[in-house]
Order: sequence, then structure tokens, then C-alpha cells
Amino acid sequence: MTENESKSDLPAEKHEYESSAERNVSTVPQGVPEAGVRKLRSTSDTKDTEELNQELSEAFNARPDTLSSAENPESAEKGSTFLMPEGKDDNFTLRLNDKGLQDMPVLTFERQKLKHLFLHNNELKTLHLNVGLLTNLEILLLERNRLTCLPPEIAFLHKLEVLNVSHNQLLNLPKEFSKLVNLKELFLNHNNMDEFPFALRSLETLELAGNKLKTLPDAMVDMEKLKVFNIDSNHFSIFPRVLCYLPNLVKLSICQNSIQSLPKDIKELKKLEEFSISNNKLIFLPVQFFQLTKLKDFRVDDNKLEYLSDKVENLRELRFLNLAKNLFKSLTDNLCNCTMLKHLIIHDNQLTQLPANIHRLRNLKELSVSRNQLDSLDEQVSHLKNLSKIELSGNALTYVPVELKDCIRITKADLSYNKLSQFPNALCALFDLKYLKLSGNSISEIIPGISDIKDLEHLELNKNKLSSFSACFCSFTKLVYLDLSENEINSIPAVVSEMKSLQVLLLHHNKFDSFPEELCTLKFLKALDMSNNQIKTIPLKISNLESIKDLNVSDNQFTSFPSEVFHLSSLEKLTVSQMNGLKLTQIPEELSKLVCLRELDISHNALKEMPESIGELEYLVHLIANNNDISQLPKSITSLRNLQHLDLSENRLKSLPAGLHHLHMLKDINFDGNSLSEPLQDLCRGKQLYPILCYLESANERDEKILRKMIEVIADNVASENFEFFCQKLQLRQADIKSLENTSALKLKIIKALDVWISENQDLTYAEMVDKLIRILVMTGMYDLTNEVKALKLYSQMVKF
Repeated sequence: MTENESKSDLPAEKHEYESSAERNVSTVPQGVPEAGVRKLRSTSDTKDTEELNQELSEAFNARPDTLSSAENPESAEKGSTFLMPEGKDDNFTLRLNDKGLQDMPVLTFERQKLKHLFLHNNELKTLHLNVGLLTNLEILLLERNRLTCLPPEIAFLHKLEVLNVSHNQLLNLPKEFSKLVNLKELFLNHNNMDEFPFALRSLETLELAGNKLKTLPDAMVDMEKLKVFNIDSNHFSIFPRVLCYLPNLVKLSICQNSIQSLPKDIKELKKLEEFSISNNKLIFLPVQFFQLTKLKDFRVDDNKLEYLSDKVENLRELRFLNLAKNLFKSLTDNLCNCTMLKHLIIHDNQLTQLPANIHRLRNLKELSVSRNQLDSLDEQVSHLKNLSKIELSGNALTYVPVELKDCIRITKADLSYNKLSQFPNALCALFDLKYLKLSGNSISEIIPGISDIKDLEHLELNKNKLSSFSACFCSFTKLVYLDLSENEINSIPAVVSEMKSLQVLLLHHNKFDSFPEELCTLKFLKALDMSNNQIKTIPLKISNLESIKDLNVSDNQFTSFPSEVFHLSSLEKLTVSQMNGLKLTQIPEELSKLVCLRELDISHNALKEMPESIGELEYLVHLIANNNDISQLPKSITSLRNLQHLDLSENRLKSLPAGLHHLHMLKDINFDGNSLSEPLQDLCRGKQLYPILCYLESANERDEKILRKMIEVIADNVASENFEFFCQKLQLRQADIKSLENTSALKLKIIKALDVWISENQDLTYAEMVDKLIRILVMTGMYDLTNEVKALKLYSQMVKF
């Protein structure tokens, strides 16, 4: 069952190299021990059924009594949500997940001793009727297929204990399903079911999230063994009263529905420990709710609650409480009698102060009060000795009490977007602090005491009023991420070289008028953003940034493209977009030196062309060159075989290279705002890649045919006395002209001459060759022939593909 995790206040965009990234972890289904579990996921490998049947046959012959698991059961992407305990007997397990199967291999049904069958992440639309032969099956995983129904024969699986059919297209269950009397865990998340008609008395875990349920059957009252129940993301507007009479229910989640109230009978859930009802429409909690004295985890964020009863003090076992995104203006002091509380999440309300007795929550580890209306922080917070995470962003704090220094276990503090004018002294005593956010304040000076935070790894001080890069920062030898953007900094101290661990440095929107050479000593730096400054040149020493992967120097004042960046052979992303800076008109051919480049943004410049060497960037995935003056693409662009995203909107393109159809990885394109000919312009407006590429391929074939037809017309109309003059205008070499003397037939001689000319103009497209040949005819003075060839071209352009 997927729990609703509280969201901490993270930046709008998290950088690729951020050190303290948090990851969501799937929870363990009921009945499976959390210790020593492993996910059953296999490497994606699409095979047809015949090939798999052959493999199965070989496996059966090799080991007649067992079906062994795949050698590599780990998958990097998606797989079964069911977790098997380590040490579980694998002798009767068959893994056919991630194989692209559309049918079950026939030989599967010949092993009737099979206990564990994994078919998740395939393309199955139906389950073979012979599945009923697998009468010893205990675990069947079918999630992430295309099943619309289950066969009645599934009722023969009398020993089945775990069934996962999540992420399919089931509309209902067969009536025979009720015969699965040993089923303990059933996962039906994310299907199209509008009812669950059965009372499966053996069930301990039932997950029905992401369906279309509006009600539950009264017969569910007989499911006395049910411990875990999830009906998130359905269509419930009324809390199903039948749930109140499931005596052993321990974990209940009914998030993302439209429930407005809880019934008084909720008090009957005496064993309930975890209750999630986030993202509903609750306006109050009945006093009977607070009789659930076993409750440890309560999540009711994103509702419309205004008041919390004094009876909350009855929840003495409460460890986790999420009241975020409600309408609370105050919280009862009785909340502080829940002294076992470890996580208190109350961000995005209208609180003006914390409960007066908050000091009693001595076990509190996390306090999230961001985006409220606090103008001060009570000094009693200093009694929260176990606090490790405090989030206070988006309030109106003007100072931080010095007593906070006593919370010595704090590792993460977020004080961004308040009204702080000074760096809080209390923070300097938090020696375990690793993650600190002070963005969006009015801090103008860094105090020396900050150097005492030796273990700091992540620091955000952007959008303040700092006028200098404090030398105190340079004592942070463990700092990985530093954001000082949108300040007034114009120089870097030489001791910045001491920041040996720094990987990400953001200095955009400051006052630099030259690129600081001191930064070139940061050999382990991976990402540097110096955009939106007044930098005119980049020093050659930038080549010392031998680990750099991401460089942004957009919106500066370069008079020419900063070719010094071409020495950064490790660079994977380069951004030189000049929306607000001095426009660049040319990119040097040395661009090809960036052999690892995956993303190039050269948008909002005044480029008339791209370098031919761009085709040598074999790893390029993203090419962003919108808002320039590019009228023609280099032919080499068709060599970018890894290109997936191409933006050339708002340029002056009149045509596209036919070879684009060779870019098989291409997914997203944008050619809007160009001067492309019809019908290509209409095709590009739809941004549908396939018809565009088909058109280009057809147009290329058409232009080749036009050229050949034109050659025939010319060969029939050039007189013998004009042949040598015509060859001169073609700029053929004398050796080539002389080699044609052995050809007696004039027509054949002219065709051969034109073939030589074509071979010497291979850098041109067929359409460009046609235009050039017409110009040559004009120069020869053969006007009648010129008009005939022009007419041929005009006629061909009227043909639609």
C-alpha cells in the first residue's frame, strides 16, 4: 500500500547533482517481514512465445522437478509490488516478467507443481483458461499488463495466497472469484472497477486504489481477518460505514476521494494504527475518532479542517501526524500531550503561533510549519532535543531565537522566504547540520561563526542581499551544493580552492563583469551556472575544471562565442542562450571537441548557421536552437543518431534536410515560426514526427527524380558546339573533360559530364543541385532550355505527397 508521504519544501527545480535528494520507497505488503526482503524484478527482454516455449522446454529437461528463477532477478525500472522474503524456496518459481508476452507460454501449464508465477510487466490481454491447471500456485503476479477480465477457471487455484492484478484494465471480477478461500493478499490497484462484490473472508490485505468505486458491499463486514485496506483515488463521497466493523483493521487508506465527514462508528476500529484520509473534503473530525487509542500514524492533509478537538490528547500512541494544507488558525495545546509524537507536519495552514506547550513533545524529530503566518518562533522549541528536521519557510520570521542552538541534533533546517535580515547565530551551534536553506530573505552579511558548521553539505542563500562571496564559505570542506544566485556578488576569494567537495555552484543573476579565475581551481565541480551576469570573456584556465558536466553561461556580454569552453571535454550540457545578453552570430567548428555533449542550448542568438562539425557530437540528445536567424541546416545534422529533442522554432528555415528520417531516436520537434514551404509548414505545425519524416523522404526522392529528368532534357538540347562552354560553366576539371572525348554520342557525353558534376557537389541536396543547375544554364545563355527546365521544376512543386 502506497503511503502518502509528507512533502518537504523543496526548490522549484532540483538540480541533477543535489546531494540530499529524498527518494520514495515502496512499502512492504502485509504479511511479509520488512527485514531481508528483495524485489522480484527482471530485466526487460522482449521475446516471442515460441522462443520462450523453447527456453522453458530446455529448463524442464535440465531440471525435471523444479523451475529455477532467472539469473538476474533485479530490474532497474518497474516490477512487481509484491516483496518476497529472502530465503523463500525458489524451487517452484517461474519468472516470465518483462518479456513483452502477449500470450502465456503453453509449457507453463505442464508444471502443475508450480507455486510462484511472475508475469508482471508484459502485454497480456487475457489469461489462458489453462491457468486453472496450476492448482498448487500460491503467488501469481500479473500487474502492468492489459487484462480486461480474469477467467472463471482462476477459481481452481485453491492454494492461491497472493494475487496482484494492479495496473490492468479490469472492469469486474468473475463470480467464481469468491472460491479463492485461501487468498490472503489481493492487489487490484489502478483498474476500471466500479464495484467489489465479494466478502473474501481469508483476506488480510486488500488494495483497490485507483478504481471507480463509489460504495462497498455490506457483506464486507464478514472480512474479519482484514488488516490492510486501501481505496485511495476512487469516487467515494461518503465514508463506507461497513469499514467501521472490520475488527482487525490495522491500516486504512482512503485518500483522494471526496469524503466530507467520518461516521461516529469510526470508534469501533479499536486496532487501527495507521489511517490516511488525505486529499478529501473533511470539515471536521468527530470526537468519536479520538477514541482510536492505538493510532500511531494519522494523515489528514489537504482537507478543509479548521479545528482540532482537545480530545486529540487521547491519541497517546501517535507518532506521525500530518495536518498540512488545511485551514487551521490555531492548534489546541492538548496536542502536546501526545508525547510519543515524532513527526508533526502542519505546513500550509494559517497558524500565527505554535501550541504553547510544544516543549512537551520531547520525542519530536520533524517539525514542518512552512507557509503559515508565524512572525516569531517560541524559544520553547529549544526543549525539542531530538529534533532533526525543522521547516519554517514561507512565514514572516524576523529572527530565530538563540535557544534553537540547544537542538543539537538538527541536520536539516529550512528558513527560506522569511524576513530575516541577519544570519541566525543559533545555526552556528548546530554542528550536525547538513542541509540549510535561507533563500529569499534579506541577509547582507555572513557571520564568522558559520565556519563552525563543519559537516554542511547543502547550502542555499539565493535571493538575499549578499555583496560578496564570504571566505567563511570556503571552510565548508564537505559542501556539495551551494546556491548564491540572485545576490550582488562580483568576486570570488582565492581560498575557494579549499572547497574540495563542491559539485554544484549556482552564481547566476549576480554582478560579475568577468569570469572569476578563482573558480577554475574547483577540479571536482560538476555544475556551474554563471548566467545573467555581465561577463565578456572566459579565461583559458577554465580547462582546469576537468570534472565539469553542466555549464550555463547564458545572458552575458560575450562579443563572440566563448571558444574556451571547447577545452571542457567532460562537458555534457552547455547553455549559451542569450535572451537578455549580447547576441552571438557564429559558433566555431571546434564545437566538435565537446565529445561528451548531450545537451546544447544556443537559443535566442543571431546565428545564421550552425557549424558543420555539429554532426560529430555523436551523444547529443537535446538540441535547442530556437529564436535565431538560421536559414539552412548543415547536412551533418542527419548524423546525430542519438538526437531525441530538436527545437528550431522561430528561425528562417525554408526547407529541412531529407536525411532527418535517419534520426530514429527523434521524439520531440518544433519548427514553428519558420518560412517552410507548403505542405511542410502545415505538417510541422502539428508536431507529429512520422508524417514530417515521411514527407521529407518522399520529397527527397521526388527531387532526385526531377534532377534526373532535368539531366535528360539538358542532354537532348545542348548543341555540340556549346558542349565545351557548358562544361566550363559546370567548372569541370580539364582532365574530366578530356576523359569524355572517347564517348562519341553527344547525349551520353553530356549525361556523363553532369554525373561528374553531381559527384563533385555531394554536399548539396538534390533540390539545391536543381537550383544551381538552373543558374548554370542562365550563364550559358541557353534561355529556352532554362525556361523548359524551370517549367519542369514548377510542375514538380505542384505535386503533393
